[in-house]
This record gives sequence, structure tokens and C-alpha cells, in this order.
Amino acid sequence: MIPEKETLQFSSPQRTMVFNALNEAEERTTDYYCIPPFRWERLHYDLLTREDHGWEPLPDPMLARVRLLQGTGIRRAFDFYRIELNDHSILTAAERENLLHSSDLYPFLVYILTHEMVHLVRLSTILDEQAGATIPFNETEEYRVQDISHRILSGYSDLLPRLKKFCSPTPDRNSLTDHSNKYHEIQ
Repeated sequence: MIPEKETLQFSSPQRTMVFNALNEAEERTTDYYCIPPFRWERLHYDLLTREDHGWEPLPDPMLARVRLLQGTGIRRAFDFYRIELNDHSILTAAERENLLHSSDLYPFLVYILTHEMVHLVRLSTILDEQAGATIPFNETEEYRVQDISHRILSGYSDLLPRLKKFCSPTPDRNSLTDHSNKYHEIQ
């Protein structure tokens, strides 16, 4: 019997870094889109890493995904989104690219989470405007999100030197950001 290979997951300090990066990604994304606080508060989502209950395995080399979870509120239905990070793939990519030092890993996490936030904003807009819209997961949409993520982050000189490794305005098919089949709608 072949022993199961060790599965990497974020350490406690890295998980703290993930949630700090989420806050920064959220702030930068809302600034870019000029989303007022009352509108952002209506966008319901959470973030899970491997350690969290409800996290589902993601295929390698997928770094993250956004899922739309349908929910029902007391007064009306609402959409609830879940951002899931693939600890193993992120840490493997970070090791391969020499980004495991916290000063390098943090910008990588900000990039990944900004990318997912852009998806989340775009999906919530699409779904708000078109009842019954399906979640797009094609290459054109992925390039569009990559370009927007690059624009959001390129204005910040503190991240730019490290982001050039993995956040280009025109991603190639083999980049770290290949998120094929990233969206799954739970009905």
C-alpha cells in the first residue's frame, strides 16, 4: 500500500495572514469598484481553508474557488458565496516560487484573494441583473478577472515587485492562476 502523501495546510500564523490578506483584498476591491458600505454589507460570503468545517477538497493545482450557495433569509432569498482556498496548492506554488517567507507569501495571498473578490463582485452583479444567470467559468472571463486584479493591485508599490511573478495583465495558460473549472453552483 502506498502511503498517502502529506497534505500541506496553513499553519496558525499563515491562517492569520490569510485573513489579514482577505481584509486587504476586500478593501482594495471595494475601492476599485467604488462599492459603498451599505452595498458591500449585502454581499454575503465567507472564507474557508482546509482547517475549516465545510471545506471541500479542490483539485491540484487549483489555488482557490468561489462557490455560490443559495440561501433563504427570514424575509427574502439571498445569495451566499464561499471562497475556498486550497492550502496545499497555494503552499506548493509558494514554495516553488520562493514565496514562503511571510513578506513574500502575504502579497501572494492578497493577489489570490483579490482575484477571488473580483469574481465575487462580478458574479453578484451578473446574478443581480439576470435572474437565473449561470456562473461563467470560461477562459475569457478568467482573463478579464486577471486583468482587473492586475489593475487593482498594480497601483500599490508595496506589492508590485512580488506580484510581477504571478499577476500579469495577460495570463498564460500555465500560470499560477489557472482556475479552470473553478465555479460550482450548489442547488
